[in-house]
Amino acid sequence: MLARLGSGRQGLAVAEAARRLAADGRNAVAEHVPAAIGRKILRRMAEPLIAILIVAGLVSGLTGDWPGFGIILGIVAVSVAMDVMQEHRAEQAAAALRESVAVRATVRQGDRVEGVPVESLVVGDVVELAAGALVPADGVLLESQGLQVNESLLTGEPYPVAKRPGTSGGATPAEATNAVFSGTAVVAGAATMLVVATGPATRLGGVAAALAARRPATAFERGLRGLGLLILRLTVFLVLFVLLAHLAFHRPPLESFLFAVALAVGLTPELLPMVTTVTLSRGAMRMAAKQVVVKRLAAIHDLGAMDVLCTDKTGTLTEARIALADATSPRVLRMAALNAGLASGVPTALDAAILAAQPVPAGWRLLAEAPFGFERRRSSVLAEGEGQRLLVVKGAPEAVLAACTAAEAGPFDRAALLGAAEARGAEGLRLLGVAVRAMPEGETVDGPEAERDLTFLGFCAFLDPPKRSAAAAVARLAGLGIRTKVVSGDAAPVVRHLVQALGIPAEGLLTGEEIAAMDDHALAARVGAVDLYARVSPDQKRQILLALKARATRSASSATGINDAPAIHAADAGISVQEATDVARAAADLILLAPDLGVLAEGWRKGGAPMPTS
Repeated sequence: MLARLGSGRQGLAVAEAARRLAADGRNAVAEHVPAAIGRKILRRMAEPLIAILIVAGLVSGLTGDWPGFGIILGIVAVSVAMDVMQEHRAEQAAAALRESVAVRATVRQGDRVEGVPVESLVVGDVVELAAGALVPADGVLLESQGLQVNESLLTGEPYPVAKRPGTSGGATPAEATNAVFSGTAVVAGAATMLVVATGPATRLGGVAAALAARRPATAFERGLRGLGLLILRLTVFLVLFVLLAHLAFHRPPLESFLFAVALAVGLTPELLPMVTTVTLSRGAMRMAAKQVVVKRLAAIHDLGAMDVLCTDKTGTLTEARIALADATSPRVLRMAALNAGLASGVPTALDAAILAAQPVPAGWRLLAEAPFGFERRRSSVLAEGEGQRLLVVKGAPEAVLAACTAAEAGPFDRAALLGAAEARGAEGLRLLGVAVRAMPEGETVDGPEAERDLTFLGFCAFLDPPKRSAAAAVARLAGLGIRTKVVSGDAAPVVRHLVQALGIPAEGLLTGEEIAAMDDHALAARVGAVDLYARVSPDQKRQILLALKARATRSASSATGINDAPAIHAADAGISVQEATDVARAAADLILLAPDLGVLAEGWRKGGAPMPTS
């Protein structure tokens, strides 16, 4: 990889980096240049209904009806201004992504290590990462020491992901253990990465491009455009028919023309935009009373007309936090808390969940430790207390069991214990194994070699807890004729277990790998019968929404993360919650003040249901 990119482990020379920066452009995710305000206005004026109103207004002015001229053009101005403001808000969603990347990066340049602006990074740069840093570009790892990365920005999942150099058998970016992605956060360890993509070519850049692209027409916009074209055709037909009839009966041409013009003005629904705005505004007020904030008025109609809701798993059906589900025994939890609380460094999300359930036992002190290592996939502390000296080890179940020779409860059967761990993992749980060894006086931890002849105690299991209200909310939506589809970046077994736990009726499952092998027509043929989607990328979420539109399905998308913003942007009605990321809220049409789908159902009943479908 280094040779192919013309780089080395010491990075690029300053002159070569400058040359590549001039050739490839800045490492910025939101390079989209907004259209000029005049161009936006002209595009809106080309819409059939707006064009009819403009012509009617001009005719009114030419015939001396100045009040009518002023009213019609005033209505047009208000309607166009509202549309332009909505487009401006969409551009703000893309701009918000700039805040999701680091400001400076530590780069190797020959025999020096320099801090350079992130925007100056180029393909081939070698960047050093440390705990607390944001990954500044997409890259592959050259070196790693216990690196763990929070990729929730792209996958939506709260669990940190361990990374290491070498090859990866993952079929999707979420499974690429040797790669890191722009905007994700390093939560533990350190690494050196080789930059392979910058700016718009990164995964985060793809999200920005989807947000900057013109939004697909919603159900309401398609219906309104169809109505405008119908009125235009009828008006032209009737005007020509009346004009020709008058001329056929030898009426004066000027009088016939003026009569036809008057007929055209009379047929034009001058107040339709104003009536639509007032009606939708009333619906927005009713929805606000039910804790739903409406950012785009037309979304009320789209919400009322929807028959499919695509929802993310994390934060919508679950609590979006890591919690301890259970431990094999109280002793297992106490020893896990001892390891988590006494270890140096920044606690991981799993450590925090352990300590929230069980504080560090009093009377124990740290003597030595062997920090978490990716190859070992476990960490150890040597602690003294209660008259004992114990080496306490916790980590991945298979890694801890590999160092065990006995079990505290019953005979030690490594294969059976691994099978039990895999079965619980299929239920959507993340497991840590816990083991101990009594350490004689004078023996210390001088490295991972001390992790031997351990006694296995049991497991600590973690999960992102399902929301108690989710099942009732989905059932309520089903009662309103709205089918719920779960679109997640998590693994298929986790998604299946969640819908089973919540009792959500679901048919069929497609993975991101299967979607990648389909063209748009094939996906459109499948989405109607499939309710579960697993390991999907941000762009694939958007593809699913567009495939539903291709089937003339009126869809809404409810989600909370940056990775969900393209799908929110593509839906007829994009929905987010108050606690969501800034990018997701900026891309949404409606914001739920309470993160509960029940609020959406109540908002639909109060605000969306009275609106006619198109």
